[in-house]
Amino acid sequence: MNRKLLTHLILFIAFLLLIVPVFSYTVHSIPPVNQTTIIVDINGNGDYTSIRDAINSATSTNIIEIKEGVYRENNLETSKKLTIVGESPSSTIIDFSGEKGFILSSSHVDISNLKLTNAGDYAIYVPPENDGCTISNCIIDKYGSGVGISIEASSVIVTNCNVSGYNSTAIGIRVARQHGNIIKGCTIQGFDTGVLIQLNSYDNKIVNSNIVNNQIGIDIRINSHDNTVSDCNVYSNSKGLYVWQSSNKNLIYRNNFWKNDVNAVDESNNSWYNGEQGNYWNDYQGVDANRDGIGDTPYIISSKNKDEYPIMTLIIPDVITLPTNIKQTTSVSDETPSFTWAPSVYSKTIKGYYIKIDKNSEIFIGNTTSWASSNKISNGVHVFYIRAESVDGTSSNYANLVFSIDTSVIDSDNDGWSDEEELKYGTDPNDVDNHPLDTDGDFIPNSADTDDDNDGYSDDMEMSYRSNPLDPNSHPTDTDHDGIPDDDSYDGKYAGDTDDDNDGLTDVEEMRIGSNSKYGLDVKKVYLDGRLYYLVDTTQDGTFDILYNQISETTTAVEKNGEIYLIDQNGDGAWDYTYDTTSGSISTYGEKLQIPYMWIILIVVVFTIISAIVWYYSKNIKSKLKYPKQREYIEYEKPKRPVKLPAISKPLPKIPASDRRYTLEMMNETRILLQKIEQNFAEYVEKLSQIDEQIEENYPELEHEKARQEEAHLETEKSETKNTEDVESEVDRLLSDLSKK
Repeated sequence: MNRKLLTHLILFIAFLLLIVPVFSYTVHSIPPVNQTTIIVDINGNGDYTSIRDAINSATSTNIIEIKEGVYRENNLETSKKLTIVGESPSSTIIDFSGEKGFILSSSHVDISNLKLTNAGDYAIYVPPENDGCTISNCIIDKYGSGVGISIEASSVIVTNCNVSGYNSTAIGIRVARQHGNIIKGCTIQGFDTGVLIQLNSYDNKIVNSNIVNNQIGIDIRINSHDNTVSDCNVYSNSKGLYVWQSSNKNLIYRNNFWKNDVNAVDESNNSWYNGEQGNYWNDYQGVDANRDGIGDTPYIISSKNKDEYPIMTLIIPDVITLPTNIKQTTSVSDETPSFTWAPSVYSKTIKGYYIKIDKNSEIFIGNTTSWASSNKISNGVHVFYIRAESVDGTSSNYANLVFSIDTSVIDSDNDGWSDEEELKYGTDPNDVDNHPLDTDGDFIPNSADTDDDNDGYSDDMEMSYRSNPLDPNSHPTDTDHDGIPDDDSYDGKYAGDTDDDNDGLTDVEEMRIGSNSKYGLDVKKVYLDGRLYYLVDTTQDGTFDILYNQISETTTAVEKNGEIYLIDQNGDGAWDYTYDTTSGSISTYGEKLQIPYMWIILIVVVFTIISAIVWYYSKNIKSKLKYPKQREYIEYEKPKRPVKLPAISKPLPKIPASDRRYTLEMMNETRILLQKIEQNFAEYVEKLSQIDEQIEENYPELEHEKARQEEAHLETEKSETKNTEDVESEVDRLLSDLSKK
């Protein structure tokens, strides 16, 4: 067979041996992501009339689109990666009726374009480990105590939301024990605390937001560090920003601290500038002699903290805050209701307000904070809308209030309590100042309400635990907020929680193995062979140290390697499983390591074949190139036999389908590398072939010279063979003679 043809054939076979397995693992059709849209319409023109039914029937990646209307639902928990979107935040309204709102029990849940009102403990709650959720373009009205948005996961993004409180004991947005969360472009107002970052939270950001009219605008506490507050308007709060309880290394810059009773308090060590700019302080007394926009002397915050680069000019973005604290001030029986609200805030003058009821045309009512309808409103549930507009034409979004009209109810004094109710509870139906006492404003008077302050703990329980049943901030200690206090009551009437942090291990077990019974993130549930185990952080350093078997009450070793935990399930000193903290997946130990070894072996085999071919071919070409330069006899060496390919005795192991995802990136890189090798080698062989042809063309006498050398070589071999035989015969003769003697 022609030598060049044989070489190319071997190369082609070697390349196929490598590239075919690569494509067999990577060339698969990828099914499209299922993003079916499910329509929820309370009027019956969609797939469902209930949001809960839509969530229960949906599968991950589905989109739930909620049409306009008022939906009275609560405790809406989703454990799937869903997108939940309303038609408009001004017209798609969910009334939680004093109960809990959304519980996002899955990562990557997206909620947008909704108005959430009348929630109990929270409007939206993101529990631990459900990272990557987004909440955008929502209006949240928080009445009573509790939290507007409670975040206990990482990488949650809250954007363009208006969160308003109507009780000084509530919290707007709370971040606890987590990192990487972003609050951006939001307006948070009317709360005891606008934004609370606490309990070792870090790398969270509050940017480009309005924090207004709160008792404390932003509160950073309890070892929370490396958080950023920038480009925000922090104004009209009793205390603008409060950093305390060992919360260090936070960065605060380019904010407007304006018209707060106290602009900032810092009891820790933090940076109030970024090296070039600090913040604007309305009470800064320094001067800017060089007119560079930065004060010449620092703004003193505390003995340990100061703004070295105070900004001289107020920076206010062109954003109008929503009207807040909207109230219906007339009785439910009044067909011409009246409303009041707190004014919007803007850097320029507010021209006035536009209002409308339901889908009627809006009307301009001037710069006032109250309005009464001149037209009668029919019985039923309605929505009052209001937006602010400035003299430069800039407008806010709509704020709204859901209200009811029921003319069958008689309320002679228009105090919101019907005559029937007032007579029932012993107050005067004709005296607007005399009505039943209702601490939490739920229209259940204290005399009939089992939880007067609506804090989730009954009045009877609070009396047993010696807390104040009329103060929502005074209640029994309950670490996991499950309604069961941590400890037994003083009078022995109520038993305490046996699992204070709700992590699956009892307080007694946690005390025995060394974890913290008050901190739920130091224990992680994992399933090995279908059985429940617990990874436990006994040193409280954020790394799991042991594996705990609750049934046998035994512990075995674990070890962290990057983002992977190695797990010894049976305690024999060998690793049995791996836990990937990034994906949350469990794999058999060594399962992933077999695949790279297979590829290494395959690559070595192919490289060996290619190297042998290159060596063989280049040696022959080198020999050819010597012939034209030699004029004397050169011993001609017969070409060596072609290199035999080593047989593969065993088939290469197949990669399980479940593990292909672990090798995709490696296989792609391998394929690219081999494509480059094949391309370079093909070019090299082509050049060698061209040289071979040029030699044959330019030096035809080489073939004759080779034939002559081969004939001479054969003659020499014959002569040497004959001489050898003669010598051997003579030796045999001499040995025979000696033997005879």
